[in-house]
Amino acid sequence: MLMTKQEFDQKMLRLQQGDEQAFEEIYNETHRGLFAFILSICRNYHTAEDMMQTAYIRLRTTVASYRAGSNAYAWLYTIAKNATLNEIARAKREALTDMDEGQDKFGSYHIDEECSPIMALMNKTLGDTERQIVTLHVVAGFKHREIADMLSKPLGTVLWTYNNALAKLKKALEKETADEN
Repeated sequence: MLMTKQEFDQKMLRLQQGDEQAFEEIYNETHRGLFAFILSICRNYHTAEDMMQTAYIRLRTTVASYRAGSNAYAWLYTIAKNATLNEIARAKREALTDMDEGQDKFGSYHIDEECSPIMALMNKTLGDTERQIVTLHVVAGFKHREIADMLSKPLGTVLWTYNNALAKLKKALEKETADEN
């Protein structure tokens, strides 16, 4: 069960005062959902790990600018989203001269379908926004209203996107199951 917005706000205020226990509590409460959210954006496990670390480092270095009473979840997830999008843009600017050599050095940029068939199906079937909304709701456990706040989208749009994404996943899963038989 996620901590409430008020509980998270109190932990952020404690962190502003230098309470290291508050950071540990924030991390323990948010790391799974935050990782899934980042992974839904970048689609690469190792990049997601790096971006999660970046998000928590930025949380610690910018906590002084956090305003009491604001949505700490949205604040943290926005930090993570922006860091991830910046990393994706940076990576696109870098041109590898030898793709095979690059893959040996840096690893594959795709989710291993054997390890995570559901994530692979989501990557293949859903768009970026759909994948983020489904991940935030199903994996991270956020309510649709909280997701709407985090993504700065109307609640109706989030609900419509979520329901359409589930319908797409169901159809894709049924097709995969039929193809296997």
